[in-house]
Amino acid sequence: MRSGLTRTWQEFTVPEEAISCGFTEAVRGVLSHHMVIRDGKIANYHPYPPTPWNASVRDIHGTPGPYEDAVQNTPIFEENPPDTFKGIDIMRTVRSFDPCLPCGVHMYLGNGKELRKLHSPHAFTTS
Repeated sequence: MRSGLTRTWQEFTVPEEAISCGFTEAVRGVLSHHMVIRDGKIANYHPYPPTPWNASVRDIHGTPGPYEDAVQNTPIFEENPPDTFKGIDIMRTVRSFDPCLPCGVHMYLGNGKELRKLHSPHAFTTS
């Protein structure tokens, strides 16, 4: 910045066809973005944040990922009957890993207008 290099983006032409991916280091690990462009438009885009990589599902040998391993066969002490079960004990266990799980959604329209604000203190609930 001291030398005057303050541009934060560069003009480019969107290709008609392309497949791309980019990787960077985020607070909790690797963050990658994958995109397919067809007819000059985004045909498929998917970000892969660190949490799914770190939590992982069962591997090809059936070994559970760390979250599943931590909650399976664990007694649940939540004082709710099955019809109002909230999954609080499960949520506490998983959040002890400090994952980056969504717990709030804000829809902002600009000019100080917020369409809706949703907060979910229970990332893992049953319906």
